[in-house]
Amino acid sequence: MLEISGTTKIFPVIGWPVEQVKAPILFNTYFKRHGIDARVVPLKIAPDAYAAAVRMLMAVENVGGIFVSIPHKPASVGAVDVVSARAALAGACNAIYKGPEGVVHGDLIDGEGFIRAFDRTCGGAAFPWEQGRALVVGSGGVGCAVAAALAARGIARLDVCDNRADQAAALRSRLQAAYPGTVVGLGRPVAEGYDVVVNCTPLGMHTDDPLPIDLRGVDAACIVADCGMKIETTRLLAEAQARGCRIQKGKEMMIEQSPLYLELFGWPGVPASAFRALEVL
Repeated sequence: MLEISGTTKIFPVIGWPVEQVKAPILFNTYFKRHGIDARVVPLKIAPDAYAAAVRMLMAVENVGGIFVSIPHKPASVGAVDVVSARAALAGACNAIYKGPEGVVHGDLIDGEGFIRAFDRTCGGAAFPWEQGRALVVGSGGVGCAVAAALAARGIARLDVCDNRADQAAALRSRLQAAYPGTVVGLGRPVAEGYDVVVNCTPLGMHTDDPLPIDLRGVDAACIVADCGMKIETTRLLAEAQARGCRIQKGKEMMIEQSPLYLELFGWPGVPASAFRALEVL
């Protein structure tokens, strides 16, 4: 049983919907195992109430920070006082925390979590970044973060795809200006011709969802990643495996960025292995 008292530090995870989030079980298990008086609590808040909810929650003394889930990551940029450089570039935040004198900060650590997971599970250190071609499908908060992280790593070609054409084009422009060494374009949700493809859309949260990326013609050497968390091995990942591709599950990104959340929230130096050892995802 997880006890909560007046001394407990509370960390909301806010989404719309919020049923898919894994942060509560992961972090609450970690807090309990290490005797930390803190708890993560899921809150389902509609987009039109989100900014006001952030300001109210961050004014509460025993709220230590906020985990941001879909679809609120882009809106978080305008809901905080200060955003990090990577959050400003991507136009989204997934971590909100208190700075000195009550200043509310926003950061985006999805991309760093994705890259760390990519290095660990898919041999990212040996990936041919200077010749590599990547496709990121979805230009919401996660898609922005992953696309920016791939460009920062030095991938040669990066295509962004989203049915919200204006949003994808805006991300493309920001990334091209920030990373002139990477050719940034607008693509289609088709895996053929790419070395790594990443689903950053909500498609895959349900077993009957259509495939977010067409895998016909994909090379077996391609790495297929899905950032979804509700289903561990999504239909996209299962079909990619059947075609001989290596895959990266969404939970790997969550595990790798968990220490980054703790560092922002006041507990630096925790290794990702501490979260992998929990075996709750």
